[in-house]
Amino acid sequence: MKKIFLITFIAAFALSSCNKDSLGVSTVTTYPTIELKGDVAQTILVGGTFTESGVVAKEGTTDITSSVKISGAVNAAVAGVYTITYTAVNRDGFTISARRYIGVITPAAAALDISGDYKRNAGAGGIATIVKYKSYAGLYVNNNPGGIAIITGTNEVFIYMFQTDVTKVSAPAQESSVGEFACTGGSYDATVKSYTWVCINSGYGNAPRTFIKQ
Repeated sequence: MKKIFLITFIAAFALSSCNKDSLGVSTVTTYPTIELKGDVAQTILVGGTFTESGVVAKEGTTDITSSVKISGAVNAAVAGVYTITYTAVNRDGFTISARRYIGVITPAAAALDISGDYKRNAGAGGIATIVKYKSYAGLYVNNNPGGIAIITGTNEVFIYMFQTDVTKVSAPAQESSVGEFACTGGSYDATVKSYTWVCINSGYGNAPRTFIKQ
């Protein structure tokens, strides 16, 4: 009788332990995806109107766009760069975010085109090539915001660059090949065709960097 009781106790304890260890365990989740409609970076003139293009969010094949949260706003009356963030969440609470950048540009800045090659006046004297992005006034892509010496194309760091006023340039915080990158405190000198800004990235320090058009 004692032997039967002992076997029953061990079996019950093992079953109880197994159930306890498996409680609350989730092994499969479908991460959400989010895709922006329209361009990631855009510009409008001061006093213009920003039209929201929206996004498409999914959890697997299920559309969850209606649950997307939007944060940030555009003040069309004030020149500057504004970031709109879109966040989607799946049924297990996992989130994903995407950002859109809207530059509000003065007419005077919109009349300029600062495209070209710019050489840094210090350090390795790297060349930054600035290319106009599509047909948006005041919006460019910069392939070397820190002015490092580029050896191959794999060293390039592409970021969106905005000229919001004749004397102001900047790059909002955005993802790049070297992590999140931003350029702040930017100024542009139309007389000598040069710009200066501070790169915000763990590998670039906090010293102002000046570039002169070649």
